[in-house]
Amino acid sequence: MKLNATESKVPLYFLAREGYWLERAFKRFCNGAGIKAQSEYLLASRAFLFKLLLDDERSFVYSLKSGFKGTFSELLQSRFILNHDEITRTFSPALLAKIIDLETDKQSVIDIFNAHKAELKTLLAPTKKAYLAYLEQLGVTKQQTVHIVDLGYSGTIQSLLGILLNQNTYGHYLIASNPGVHSIEGCTATMKGYLKEGVKIGDGYLPLDRSMFLEALLTAPNGQFRDIRFNTLNKDAENLKQFDFYYGRKVASQKYFYLVEQVMAGALNYVEHAAKHNITFTKSELEMLLNSYLSKPHMIPQSLTKIFDIDDDVTGNGTVNALQFFGLNK
Repeated sequence: MKLNATESKVPLYFLAREGYWLERAFKRFCNGAGIKAQSEYLLASRAFLFKLLLDDERSFVYSLKSGFKGTFSELLQSRFILNHDEITRTFSPALLAKIIDLETDKQSVIDIFNAHKAELKTLLAPTKKAYLAYLEQLGVTKQQTVHIVDLGYSGTIQSLLGILLNQNTYGHYLIASNPGVHSIEGCTATMKGYLKEGVKIGDGYLPLDRSMFLEALLTAPNGQFRDIRFNTLNKDAENLKQFDFYYGRKVASQKYFYLVEQVMAGALNYVEHAAKHNITFTKSELEMLLNSYLSKPHMIPQSLTKIFDIDDDVTGNGTVNALQFFGLNK
């Protein structure tokens, strides 16, 4: 399966933690196939963009769409990764103690955010200025259409980036739950799935229902991307060291990242070998291979169980082990 963008000179931006390895695999594929293509690993996360767009009502359809029950303070910390100082500087103690159920209180939460829009704009300004400069440095802001790559599935990060930049976007996904061309706040967002399109979690399509397995395996060495600031000690505008990046906690897969690197070394070598010798797989063959690992226990060596930990802090579930969650290590 080849990305359409490789046929042109359009750069591809690989998103989130999964993009760390996907972008490396793409480079190895291009090297093996003799293709010249541009690609960049782009730091982004749902929670970071939820936070960055707290002063933009257009983002709330995404950041407030899943369920939550708890205090307003807990919502701000888990969903929008605001720290204690940021929260107490912006909202009153009475508001922070307010019990929220997003199923019934979504509009009241939106009203609170809108009432504090000026304070939120001031709070977020340093982060937004640094992140936009980071995107400009990677060439994102000069693209007529920003081509992004991710595992999938609903295109939330793609949609939020389109809102932030007011640019058209094209999402290349393993699985796209909402394929096609969408109009999002005056811009187009095209979503294409290369393995499967039009399926949602719970529909019975195993590669999607158990996508946590791939998300855990394709992890970056750092925790969740949470913030960015200008590095005031480094004035080199051509160097990414002009930015300081901040990440969330590490789970076992990051603490034992050398194991992930060993697994991926073999995978990347095969990607380049397959590209060089024109070895391809059909969609059904890929599904068969994935389903074998996603449905049968003991396919993964016990010594590698720890690298399938994933943090699900944005939904309030803490650390989850994909193998244990799906009963694949029994």
